[in-house]
Amino acid sequence: MKRSSAQRVLRDVASKVLQNYRDVVGVQSAVLFSADGFELASYAADEAAAARLAAIGSSLAALGSAISAEAGLDEFERTTIESKSGTVTIMRVGDDGAMSLAVVAGRNAVLGQLLWATQRCSQALAAAVHT
Repeated sequence: MKRSSAQRVLRDVASKVLQNYRDVVGVQSAVLFSADGFELASYAADEAAAARLAAIGSSLAALGSAISAEAGLDEFERTTIESKSGTVTIMRVGDDGAMSLAVVAGRNAVLGQLLWATQRCSQALAAAVHT
């Protein structure tokens, strides 16, 4: 399969998986991105915002990996940033570190539900991509 065809299939499959966020209270957007900061698929985010979130998210995922390694911990899995108006969670997808998922939620989101939904989505994306 050509690279552009593979990318199109990945985008289509990932977009369908990300649609599950429509059932999670408070989620405003979700972006699947590559380790080098490129958006692969998104849910409820405009293109410019998704591209910026992908670029920043890849940097945060790399920092998370560096901090985990420096502290002698296992590989980075996720980080959560909380503010008065909402939460951003960045989670690795799969074991190879090639992709991560960033999810933005408003203050009405329940953190436990957000983390659970993001873990499930990450697992579904990893299974879909690696089959």
